[in-house]
Amino acid sequence: MLVITEKLITLKNAWMASHITDAEFPTPLSEKGLNLYQLSQSELTKHTVDTPVTCSDPSLSFYPVDCHPLTIRYSLVRASQWENEQEKEAVIEYLTQIMFEPDAEATLYVGFFKGKPAACGMIFNHLEDGAHHSLVSDIFALPLPNQDQLMTDMENYLLHTAQQASDTVTLKK
Repeated sequence: MLVITEKLITLKNAWMASHITDAEFPTPLSEKGLNLYQLSQSELTKHTVDTPVTCSDPSLSFYPVDCHPLTIRYSLVRASQWENEQEKEAVIEYLTQIMFEPDAEATLYVGFFKGKPAACGMIFNHLEDGAHHSLVSDIFALPLPNQDQLMTDMENYLLHTAQQASDTVTLKK
């Protein structure tokens, strides 16, 4: 199980980096944003989720990111993790470069609270040897008074969604 978890993390990180590393002319600011993002990923822990997760009465409305306006909203929420304005700007520049292909293994999500984007997260899926594996990661919420609840609601939604289609689900936070 550890091997597939590490592979999922490696594949997800490669996919996230590819939006800059595969670009013909990446901006210096987007490259800085990628470096900041990658550094933040090294500080996280991971564990397999074995028990079913339910979503009871969440405070958020959830939307998969399937267009550039939602990519921007995802980026703004995700970048709010950085307090330094220059770092935040670099991460926004990086994340807004994310492009989606119909067969992408990653799906980003934005959670709206009272009609405004307030939380985000990702499910990265990978099929190997006939088994479907998912990694739930990049969960964050705006620094609002209910930030912890927003993050819990996003986490539970993503875990529940991933469990519906996966043989194994790993959470990285």
